[in-house]
Amino acid sequence: MAYNEHFKGEDVSVTKFYGDRTVLTSCAYLLQYIKPDMTILDVGCGPGTITAGLSKIVPDGKVTGVDVTSPIIERARSTFPLPEFPNLTFAVGDAMKLSDFKDNSFDVVHAHQVLIHLTEPITALQEFYRICKPGRIVACREGNGRRILSLKPDLPAIRQYWDNTVALIDRNGGHIDAGGHLEEWAQKVGFQDNGGKIVLNMGELRFPSHLEGMKGESAEQAIRAGIATRDQMDIWREAWEEFDRTKNNEFVFETGEILCWKGLP
Repeated sequence: MAYNEHFKGEDVSVTKFYGDRTVLTSCAYLLQYIKPDMTILDVGCGPGTITAGLSKIVPDGKVTGVDVTSPIIERARSTFPLPEFPNLTFAVGDAMKLSDFKDNSFDVVHAHQVLIHLTEPITALQEFYRICKPGRIVACREGNGRRILSLKPDLPAIRQYWDNTVALIDRNGGHIDAGGHLEEWAQKVGFQDNGGKIVLNMGELRFPSHLEGMKGESAEQAIRAGIATRDQMDIWREAWEEFDRTKNNEFVFETGEILCWKGLP
């Protein structure tokens, strides 16, 4: 399978989690290179909050958001309708096979927390390279989930929950440590060929509470999938509730932010 099947963009808990992301919190490292007339593809756009933000800073350009399932794309379309966002479109698309887009089509190809869920992230980066215009940018921001930089309050139940999450992504063939491999993968794809350039920065990725995933249908799905027992889920929910009640709480991972300029022909 190309994707981690448990994390589905149309699930309410996942939509809420990813819906907190904006251009300022998620791709500030890229913004200085964006010009008002650029064409941008946002891969793995989810509910479209980052995508819509990008459309506002390219008023003379065009932004397309793609994600792998129809329900999340329909949600993004209804949240950011064309009359209010005339240069923004959404479409179903697979990061591993962006066949609807021609070679050298976009000024910027952007992905945030996408490669961690893919079994073949290099294949996706090859597609990003193919559809990026020569001299233009592929930008990816990915966490390294094996390196927790800060957890406050540092609750054993939350660490157990995260250990299980990491194990699940590993079992499904994902790459929870994608942020630590970005430069290596970009080099393999050939971004340094023909005068291309790779710039990597290692920083912090702050996660919001995961409480929504511990309740309702999301919790039931996790139990049915064998990710946790009902007792474990109750313990994790209580821990996240304590996390939410704690002043100055934080859940911080190492993250990699990479900018890749495609070489000229």
